[in-house]
Amino acid sequence: MEKYMKKLSFKFLMPLVLLVSFGLALTACSGESDETDYALEEEREEMVSQLEELRDDMDDQLSELQTRMERAGDEADRENFEEAYEELTGQRDSVDRALADVRNATSDTWSTVSSAASNTFDDVSTQFEQWQDDVESWMDEMTD
Repeated sequence: MEKYMKKLSFKFLMPLVLLVSFGLALTACSGESDETDYALEEEREEMVSQLEELRDDMDDQLSELQTRMERAGDEADRENFEEAYEELTGQRDSVDRALADVRNATSDTWSTVSSAASNTFDDVSTQFEQWQDDVESWMDEMTD
């Protein structure tokens, strides 16, 4: 009988040990996953903040251009403002698409999305700064 009890306890004990071990392994993985998720969310929030700030700056400039377009007396000036407005609107749309992609990215797509959004931010920021310099020079010429 004692021999039978040892076999029986081994039959029940081994699966129990395996289940507990598996549960501990999952708990350890879950902790790593939580840390990864937290880091991803921090990175996402930072990227969203940067893209929103750029978009807000572009919105301010678009508003200024709209006002200048409405006040432009010369047809050539109005056309220049409209061209600048369309160019800036296209750049702003790129920022909006990047924002949507960042907000909707999963942990599986994050690497690709964050890289593309970072490139969009860098490219549009550079273009926007150049565009601001060009428009400023162009407006100076108009007032001279």
